[in-house]
Amino acid sequence: MHQTNAPAPIRSLLSLDLNLLKALQALWQCRGITAAGRMIGLSQPAMSHALQRLRLAFADDLFVRGPGALVPTPRGTELCLAAVAALAALERVAMPAEPLHPASSTRSFRIGMNDYVSATLLPLLIQALAGEAPQASLEVIHLPRGQNQDGPVLPRLLDEGRIDLALGQIDELPPRCRRRNLREDPHVCVLARQAWRAKRPFDLDAFIGFRHVRVSSFPERRSWMDKALEARGLARRIAVTVPHFMAALHLVARTDLVTTLPLGAVAPFAEALRLHVLPSPLPERLHRLDMAWLNAADGDQGLAWLRGLIVATVLRG
Repeated sequence: MHQTNAPAPIRSLLSLDLNLLKALQALWQCRGITAAGRMIGLSQPAMSHALQRLRLAFADDLFVRGPGALVPTPRGTELCLAAVAALAALERVAMPAEPLHPASSTRSFRIGMNDYVSATLLPLLIQALAGEAPQASLEVIHLPRGQNQDGPVLPRLLDEGRIDLALGQIDELPPRCRRRNLREDPHVCVLARQAWRAKRPFDLDAFIGFRHVRVSSFPERRSWMDKALEARGLARRIAVTVPHFMAALHLVARTDLVTTLPLGAVAPFAEALRLHVLPSPLPERLHRLDMAWLNAADGDQGLAWLRGLIVATVLRG
């Protein structure tokens, strides 16, 4: 940016109109001038003016035009994450959560989870919720793993209040987040009953002899299974790659393929889908079920109660 006679960048937040932080948060979430203005009640010209003031204050473009949306600069990403976290913390302090009375609470909780957790733990959690807080509700948000152009996805979902907590196999988190391990499952090999009638052990040779359903949200990455096989000079034949555990189960139930999944994702469905569940011949790598939330939410009695309910549900399951 090149500005003539532009004011100097800010040296203290005391000199910044803090309403601009709300504009920064809206731009981060909406990635467009008009939509961001609509979110906080500003016209398109007023929102454009707010962005210009932010650019001058921080001596950075903050957002640049991309294909169909505004794209944050590295400095813009850094400032937006800080602004979102700061505004969320202020809101929690200024408007503390009401004490939770489960039997009468009508609160709606937002939980991020993948299809594995949705299919296995969620039904048990709904039953537990109905017994203790029958008027409360859950909103489930799909929890993708990995990163996008803004960095790790999960911390951003928590920072922006789009989820209250997350359930799944969760990677390393920044210090502002907390993670608790709930369970670890061994991996098993899964086939249709008609696909495996041999009386010999399901060993590594048998494993390699099948075509496989690979489950991955990142098909370009080599999985831990493929790395373990490569260390032995072996490779499996991938027939299809799918992003969801449940899709893999239904595929193997109707074909002669095999898939390798955490036992917890298989056990509830093995009988109904008429599946063979066999020990994996690969070196064991346990699949974690974790729960994550913001440290700043520790004072929320409702979320503390929900976390306790989830822990109890996992232990019962």
